[in-house]
Amino acid sequence: MSEIGETPADDPEKVLNRTVEVTLADLTNDYSNQNPYKKLVFKVYRVAGSNAYTAFHRYELGRDYINSLTRRRTTKVEDVVDITTTDGYVLRVKPVAFTIRRCKTSQRRAIRAVMREIVQKTGSEEGFVQFIQECILGKIPSEIYKNAKKIYPLRRVEIRKIELLKEPKGIEKGVFEEEKTEEVEAEA
Repeated sequence: MSEIGETPADDPEKVLNRTVEVTLADLTNDYSNQNPYKKLVFKVYRVAGSNAYTAFHRYELGRDYINSLTRRRTTKVEDVVDITTTDGYVLRVKPVAFTIRRCKTSQRRAIRAVMREIVQKTGSEEGFVQFIQECILGKIPSEIYKNAKKIYPLRRVEIRKIELLKEPKGIEKGVFEEEKTEEVEAEA
């Protein structure tokens, strides 16, 4: 667990369900590669004293990074895939691929099918934490790239967004959690 920020509140209960956004670079202290563009959003689920505990809520790439990958006379292939991990979490994963030149609709469809197949296969075989790590650290995008480049030359493949749709019932909150200290200001 690590501290990811501070938030002011006059009552600790007002902090519940707030979201905290942090980049992967800030979380891991590794400012190389695309880490500054990868944003993780955590949601406060419990407050104990001056500490608020958060759990994973969403992951997304920065808008400026996606825009920097988009070029004229190329194709951007996107998909939306809902998966259920082995431990019961339901996630919505949005992969995106960028081609070198414009491609045909049939090639887009084939690339989309490869993205969907790899995300569903990996998601159904792994747990929540492992799946999130593989998406964020690039193992799944590289697997998609390796298989989809046979259909049409690709420039880049990324996981654009991951949303947590549903958590399994009866599981203790705090899997893949971060701790966040919060200032509680008492009003006089």
